[in-house]
Amino acid sequence: MRRKNFCRLISLLLCLLLLVGCTKPENKPDPAKRDPKPTDKTETLSVSEQFDAFTDELFKSEIVLNTINLHYTLAHPENYGIKEYEPTLGTFQYEEMQETYSALEELKTELLSYDTKQLTKEQNLTYDIIMDYVEAELSTSDLLLYTEILGPTTGYQAQLPVLLAEYGFRTKQDIEDYLTLVSQVDELFADIAAFEEKKAEAGLFMSDYAADAIIDQCKEFIASPEDNYMIEIFNDEMAAFEGLTEKERNDYIERNRTLITTEVVKGYQTLIDGLTACKGKGTNELGLCYYENGKRYYEYLVRTATGSDRTVPELQKMTENFILKALNNMYVIMTVHPEAYEAMMDYSYCETEPEVILEDLLAKISNDFPKAPDANYKVKVVHPSMQEHMSPAFYLTPPIDDIQNNVIYINPKYVDEEIYTTIAHEGYPGHLYQTVYTSSKNLPLVRSLFGYSGYTEGWATYVEYEYSYGYALDGADINLANLLKLNMAAIMGLYAQIDMGVHYDGWDLAKVEQYLEDFGVGDKEAAREIFETMVEEPSNYLSYFIGYLEFLNLREIAQKELGDKFSAKEFHDFLLTTGPAPFYIIEKYMNDWMQEQKTTK
Repeated sequence: MRRKNFCRLISLLLCLLLLVGCTKPENKPDPAKRDPKPTDKTETLSVSEQFDAFTDELFKSEIVLNTINLHYTLAHPENYGIKEYEPTLGTFQYEEMQETYSALEELKTELLSYDTKQLTKEQNLTYDIIMDYVEAELSTSDLLLYTEILGPTTGYQAQLPVLLAEYGFRTKQDIEDYLTLVSQVDELFADIAAFEEKKAEAGLFMSDYAADAIIDQCKEFIASPEDNYMIEIFNDEMAAFEGLTEKERNDYIERNRTLITTEVVKGYQTLIDGLTACKGKGTNELGLCYYENGKRYYEYLVRTATGSDRTVPELQKMTENFILKALNNMYVIMTVHPEAYEAMMDYSYCETEPEVILEDLLAKISNDFPKAPDANYKVKVVHPSMQEHMSPAFYLTPPIDDIQNNVIYINPKYVDEEIYTTIAHEGYPGHLYQTVYTSSKNLPLVRSLFGYSGYTEGWATYVEYEYSYGYALDGADINLANLLKLNMAAIMGLYAQIDMGVHYDGWDLAKVEQYLEDFGVGDKEAAREIFETMVEEPSNYLSYFIGYLEFLNLREIAQKELGDKFSAKEFHDFLLTTGPAPFYIIEKYMNDWMQEQKTTK
């Protein structure tokens, strides 16, 4: 997913550099909804075999608890022993959410019963990842009401319609499952509204301006029920689905239309009413640190969003150093090569068609990245009713057993002159490439339960900044490419620093305005927009920027250790083969990889 860019900052930041120099820029499955079923350990199975049996059973028992997760993870669940399940959107009931912590404690106990010395390297990696997840979740077991399910961009109400619209029908059972899920939207949103009411009673309800943004989004989505894009897309899918009689096709179309115009509309109206009733009950319009346990909860969000084990102050220092270095490098380039700056101010990418860009990128990445598995893709446009609140672009992850079918959404409201690098972020060598390459390595099924956005968004940001600008220019003007890259990276660094300042240090709007003014950005409207975005969806920008910095750190470690034996292609192969994980765990296993590189070259 590509975050919204506040583009007006770009030219202002560049002007400052010229004047004064640089003395100063998915829903994750929850593997704790049900107690895992421990495998009976018998003397006939080795510890390694017991662990495989345990993780396989954990995967099977958890993936069926949310049918959207199941459908987007496995195209053919029957091939994995999953033949019966109850179609469900899951639950957001407070009491059931509380019970997950007891299940996590049991999962931790089960993990600790294994002698890791008797596990393979791959099993130890899986073990470390599961344990990291469990310990992170248990660290805030007393802060459940700090959880925020909703948000203007990444909230459940924004993501659910797209996930349902792109559900994908391979069998008649898929159609029936989808219709069952759509029928549950009202009940699910009633649960979410009740959860928000409970948050309000505890003084933890969102800011009124965040509530207003979500309410407006919901109202817009149901303003014309008969014209809802979920109806249009479903009708197209039914027209293309083979093996239906005309009566079956028409019945499905009518059932979907009825559910969208009744249950879905009712669900969104329930959410509108619930949020409206809670407005004014919040006790804080600023960052999380103003709540009693807000700073501790923010530390948890940072850990889970970034996959970094660094403290927030360490990340702040790391970010500050990057921004200053980036700005200094930009100033040097513009001083020595003023023509690069002139070119940047008028620069526009020569190619703007997404499909053509994807083909161009696929041809150009071969020197820096291992060969990508064959994959199909479609580029779609976000429906007008959702454009205001959706990200500029996002990629829908295909099932791990059907990596051929990929979808990239483009939001024309926010994507224009940056289309080339946006496509690189979402497609090649970004999300699409990372997903299909890692899936081709057949990681243990249980790994698909754990999403690490610091890895996935960090990877897409890393390849966007470090490679796509050069690809766009065909290597013809390295100074221009570096200016474009450094400028965007520095701005993303500013967002990250503001996120941490607001939620960890308590910055208010005035402080954010002053921080931006220190960089020559005096646009009050931009400052307010950024401030409110950070308050509404804490730590989201950190997935991108801190993830990017952690990848740079890993590369720096590998280059220093391997010297002239370092190969970018083999380094990227290691990262992609390892797959999504916390960075401290990746670094641990990278040590073995570096030793192998030394002995095999």
